[in-house]
Amino acid sequence: MLYNFRINIIFRIAIILLLVAGIAISFVQGYLLTAVFIAALLVFGVSNLIYYVNQTNRDLANFIESVRYNDFTTTASARHKGESFNELYQSFNMVNQKFQNIRVEKEANHQFLQSIVEHINIGLLCFNDEGEVILMNKALQSLVHKSYLINLGALRQVDEVLWSTVKNLKPGERELVKLTVKNKMKQLAIQCIELMLQGEHYRLASFQNIQTELEEQELVAWQKLIRILTHEIMNSVAPIASLSSTISDVIGNGAPLDETSQKHIKNSVDVIKKRSEGLMGFTETYRTLTRLPPPNFERVEASHLIREICTLFQPDLDKKGIKLEAFFPAHPVSFQADPALLEQVLINLIKNAADAVSERENPTIQIKVQKLGSKSQILVMDNGPGISEDAMEQIFVPFFTTKKEGSGIGLSLSRQIMRMHKGNIEVHSVENEGTVVTLAL
Repeated sequence: MLYNFRINIIFRIAIILLLVAGIAISFVQGYLLTAVFIAALLVFGVSNLIYYVNQTNRDLANFIESVRYNDFTTTASARHKGESFNELYQSFNMVNQKFQNIRVEKEANHQFLQSIVEHINIGLLCFNDEGEVILMNKALQSLVHKSYLINLGALRQVDEVLWSTVKNLKPGERELVKLTVKNKMKQLAIQCIELMLQGEHYRLASFQNIQTELEEQELVAWQKLIRILTHEIMNSVAPIASLSSTISDVIGNGAPLDETSQKHIKNSVDVIKKRSEGLMGFTETYRTLTRLPPPNFERVEASHLIREICTLFQPDLDKKGIKLEAFFPAHPVSFQADPALLEQVLINLIKNAADAVSERENPTIQIKVQKLGSKSQILVMDNGPGISEDAMEQIFVPFFTTKKEGSGIGLSLSRQIMRMHKGNIEVHSVENEGTVVTLAL
């Protein structure tokens, strides 16, 4: 019936025209009171027409207002408007439904991520530039024995070093912090990343308790070290003990020593002296490993350092027919380091590489400098026979060596120096192809 928008408009206009005609007739016939009454009806009719015409604008305004306040529960109806408005109101309802689906999906994702954050065994702390804590999961609450942190400064009450480390930690860096809470010591590995959300900077720090893993690795390292120390010491002590016993037996008889006995005693004493000197050298090597001087940091340009090393080794390598190559990036690479200690590492690596390629065809050693993200890298590569899997597991164990005359502390010393630089050393080797040692600073 009167459900069509056009019909409603025509109907209202027709009534208005009739009212205008009624006013005119009333004036002509002198019915002034009737004319005034009809004029009032005319005003109401015109107002009703304007209100009805603006209904669509009001519906649109209400829809935009509901979107503004995230109210997607209301629906729009095209009743009394006719088919011409069906598509408009269907679009309103489709948009509403889409927003509802997005909200439900967003809430589901939030709950899913929240469950993951609370379930993982790694502490998480998110804070903004002002230090306001946005997120703190249960794992971190358990680590620091705090149910909540209002801001980053509250971490200072837990541990001064922990607070300072988190505050000054740069994205991509990794720090180890010893934390003692309620008489329990924990070794925390802390890392952080930077996030940008809705124009604001946030930092997300992760805290992983690696105490158990460190204890296990420490035990394994001690077992390997004790095994090697025992082997080295017994190699020297056993002959000394045996020869000392023999000398004691010869002298203990009280009989005059003939020339043969004297010669035998002298040879035994010489062997004892030699083994004792070897044992002293071994302990001196161990002392070198444990008494590294603290690094004196300065700005080091990689190309300058590598060229000096190449100049040092070039004559000897040329005599042996070993090719030494160096590669540098287009832009200079520099970093904070102790040049003397870093030279010691590179000298050791190049000596190892030279020994490895000594019996290969076309022996080649390459040194490459590159920048990878925030890290500077120096790669020492050779085309030697590579390192076996068994040896790879022990190359960083002090005194382990595959050389006849090696001390076995070169790579151990190199790793220690790199850790003092807050860097690391990695070895990748493929048998019969070669070895790549990467220094990252």
